[in-house]
Amino acid sequence: MFVLLACGSAGAKEPYFPADIIDENAQRGWFPSSLYSRYLTAMNEPSLIDAGEAEVYRILWLRTFHSPMVFRLTVKSDGTADLVTKKTNGLGAGEPGRLVVDAVTNITNQDTETFLSGLERTNFWNLTTAEERRGFDGAYWLVEGVKGKKYHVVERWGGGDIMDWALSLMRKSGEDLRPIY
Repeated sequence: MFVLLACGSAGAKEPYFPADIIDENAQRGWFPSSLYSRYLTAMNEPSLIDAGEAEVYRILWLRTFHSPMVFRLTVKSDGTADLVTKKTNGLGAGEPGRLVVDAVTNITNQDTETFLSGLERTNFWNLTTAEERRGFDGAYWLVEGVKGKKYHVVERWGGGDIMDWALSLMRKSGEDLRPIY
């Protein structure tokens, strides 16, 4: 993973992360925005930092030896949501690859409420963006959230305190998530 940081943000078409978040976490020695941006660009994902009043949550899951995946939940005004699932044929510790899955799942009001309540229980909006725990063989879990013009991003090695919530949403996609790490 660390080798990829040297590649920079070549190919990134739009800023995916606010400068203050990147700057704050760079002081701690880690927040590979160029790496994450590269995968989001390869998956044709929009930036969430300018989502306006929308309520959107996105999980970027980079497993070292398995295909990168994105799960983006967009909450609608009627309480339902759309879950966009994308997967490439690359590796989380290599080239992003090309898009091989681009699907949308409609989420009911009840399931949407369950996901939002679960996110609240994680204390998502108050979690630190990055932790110092890192590794080489494993997975980075990046969860972004936008609600009422408020933006927050949480990055965890191995899922940490966001893993259970993220998995509950990811499973709704119907994609094979094995192996989970």
